[in-house]
Amino acid sequence: MKGHDVVIVGGGPAGTAAALTLARYSSLETTLLERGDFSEIRIGETIGPGANSLLKYLGVGDQVLDGAHRAALSVAAAWGSQEIFTQEFLFSGRGEGWQLDRNLFDAMLAAAARKAGTTVHTKTIVRNVASKKDGRWQLALESFDGAPATLTARFLIDASGRTAIVARGLGSEPAPVDRLVGVVGYLGFDGKSREDGASTLVESVPQGWWYSTWLPGGNLAVALMSDADLLRPIAAQSISGWTRLLSEAPLTRKRVVGGLRPPRLYTRPASSHLLCPAGGEGWLSAGDALSAFDPLSSMGVGHALASGASAGRAAEASLRGDIAPTLEYTANSTRHFTEFLEIRSRFYAMEKRWPDMPFWQRRHRRND
Repeated sequence: MKGHDVVIVGGGPAGTAAALTLARYSSLETTLLERGDFSEIRIGETIGPGANSLLKYLGVGDQVLDGAHRAALSVAAAWGSQEIFTQEFLFSGRGEGWQLDRNLFDAMLAAAARKAGTTVHTKTIVRNVASKKDGRWQLALESFDGAPATLTARFLIDASGRTAIVARGLGSEPAPVDRLVGVVGYLGFDGKSREDGASTLVESVPQGWWYSTWLPGGNLAVALMSDADLLRPIAAQSISGWTRLLSEAPLTRKRVVGGLRPPRLYTRPASSHLLCPAGGEGWLSAGDALSAFDPLSSMGVGHALASGASAGRAAEASLRGDIAPTLEYTANSTRHFTEFLEIRSRFYAMEKRWPDMPFWQRRHRRND
């Protein structure tokens, strides 16, 4: 049984940001455990210009510019009317945003963490977490890449995403505020894709809203966002039902002209939640395990990177005997989520065209 200072569960942006922070700014021995191998299909995501300074802090800023990802110049939305509003990143004063190939992005961060000195195990599942009398954590693992069967750690960071596998095992539970999911199709194009000006388009419809974004390879990711219990009556998870609903969204429909019909659809959770509690003695959560935000906020990857880096700093301080950063981290998490709920409420209130539709009735009730 090998002992470590910090074990991070989850190799997404939050987990790798914690690992890179600890590798670059501490001398702690850190291990990162990832259950997959960065090959799972991910919906395309855009990070805004604000993430550039954080990527530089993590020592990977230049790697985003290596051609694997593409510049995102703008985000467009038709919300409250059919008129399109466009936000140009270039005129924000903070530079370009980035349209990510999430598989490559996550794999790049994990490779950078390994190069910086973190021990990284992929295809490794945490089966159980228990505390020992000496104050260490003991993790039972199922591994397909040669990781030991058990590990011990002085501090744990749960960056396992919405499953929050460590936190749930320690008694924490996410408190959801909605039932939002995305039904996603990936459209390829024969020959050159018909890319338009905006990287991402959001279009509200009676059933919820459509999200579409160009991926680095030239395909278009298209998602219908609605509540899970509202999908079955409108057949949104079948190709025929999804295509019919898409035909009723004129702006998104225009983007997909010339696209090949997706061979299958993927349903992805997108609800907003806050983990309660967010941490405890010897452990913290980060990324989607800590809090997940409505995709309208575009906070997913940026929040994951920021919370992962902050959790890494708090872990290092805690192991030095300073618990103040841990307390500040959990307090800030609650405050940030409360602020997000206020912004979310105001944004959904802007759409008044379908007050009798269940999706919008729920959003117009405070914090639902």
